[in-house]
Amino acid sequence: MWLVRNLAWLAIMIIVVGFSILNVNERVTAIRLPGAVYEQVSLNVVLFVAFVAGMLVAFVLTLVQQLKGRATQNRLNRENQNLKEELRALRNLPLEDLKIGSGVGEES
Repeated sequence: MWLVRNLAWLAIMIIVVGFSILNVNERVTAIRLPGAVYEQVSLNVVLFVAFVAGMLVAFVLTLVQQLKGRATQNRLNRENQNLKEELRALRNLPLEDLKIGSGVGEES
């Protein structure tokens, strides 16, 4: 599995570097953001910033999902422990009301 993953990363890196080399002289005429306008920016810089922003968003979303999953797992573990303790307590209840030797149909 590690071989496939490493080959996939290698292919992605080759594609990214090849794309960057092919577009080394390209320029973006204007990028308008709230409060700022950037003119004549290299296409490679724009792509890199977009890539980093996307990776940060993916990281934050994954982190939130992981934290939710861990919180759910901890809640279920606590609930499981409580149920085990309750079952243990029920098993250890005294058998005071149990009449040994009395069968069905016998009169007491």
